[in-house]
Amino acid sequence: MDWSPNGYYIATGSDDNTCIIYELRQQRTLYTIPAHNNLLSQVKFSPTTGEYLLTSSFDNTIKLWNTRDWTLLHTCIGHEGKVTDIDISKDELAIYSVGFDRTWKYWAVVEKEY
Repeated sequence: MDWSPNGYYIATGSDDNTCIIYELRQQRTLYTIPAHNNLLSQVKFSPTTGEYLLTSSFDNTIKLWNTRDWTLLHTCIGHEGKVTDIDISKDELAIYSVGFDRTWKYWAVVEKEY
């Protein structure tokens, strides 16, 4: 799970392939994202603005979501094994991932147009 930078939302990932967003002020489920084809290994809000949400999965992919309407912005494909951990840089221009394939990857966000 991960807290949004504003402290109002929590994102959780689970083995039912979904990411659930909880709104803490109203104590309710805000949105359920049918995120991946296998269990989610990590969820991570962008650290500065909270405009993006990253999810990683045992389906070997990383997905970048817009937190305004929970739409998929981009899918990162490149690991040959399960993705176990992800992080996003403080300036929100780079994504890092680690996988069972014993590699780590750097994903550059070329244009911040999302």
